[in-house]
Amino acid sequence: MLELYDIYKSYGPVKVLNGISLSFNKGEIMSIVGPSGAGKTTLLQIAGTLDRPDSGKVIFNNIDLLKLNDQKISKFRNSNLGFIFQFHQLMPEFSAIENVALPGLIAGRKRKEVFNEAEKLLSELGLSHRLNHRPSELSGGEKQRTAIARALINHPTLVLADEPTGSLDSKNRDDIKNIISGLREKYNQSFVIVTHDPEIADIADRKVVIEDGCIKRES
Repeated sequence: MLELYDIYKSYGPVKVLNGISLSFNKGEIMSIVGPSGAGKTTLLQIAGTLDRPDSGKVIFNNIDLLKLNDQKISKFRNSNLGFIFQFHQLMPEFSAIENVALPGLIAGRKRKEVFNEAEKLLSELGLSHRLNHRPSELSGGEKQRTAIARALINHPTLVLADEPTGSLDSKNRDDIKNIISGLREKYNQSFVIVTHDPEIADIADRKVVIEDGCIKRES
């Protein structure tokens, strides 16, 4: 589905990724774990085309994404990838339903269709009573569920999550864990999750351990 080949990345004199090759499979939950500074987030950003490696290839359905121009990369990202961040990254001036709908509107989809789907997703995630609330009016768990709905609005091939439970209490962390597992079961949705949380890592079909910019083991 998505493949990384021999990825190297440095920031100045600091080597962050040292020749990583990794494939992401349809319908799979993969967790990426390792100590702080190991290169986990950088790897996720490169897989998500948010950053470019110094060398290597990022292949999606036999297309070398690194050869695409910025406009085509942005279109690919909007159509094929969903993102969940530790601190949700919701637009503060928009309501929950507007935040969820935004990627669909950027993709040029019909407004009514996108808002209907946004409402459906938020309702499935237990937020039917929060559709018109702005992020400042939502709890931490509600913000993250809104971010999950936003990640799903364009039916992505792959959802990339960077510490999705890192800022949550134990109750909300368990809720997000169950939501991710449920979405995989219901929609065969693929997830890659960078996490320090062993409970989140343990729901994965495959766990990849990264240390010093290299894959140490997979299980």
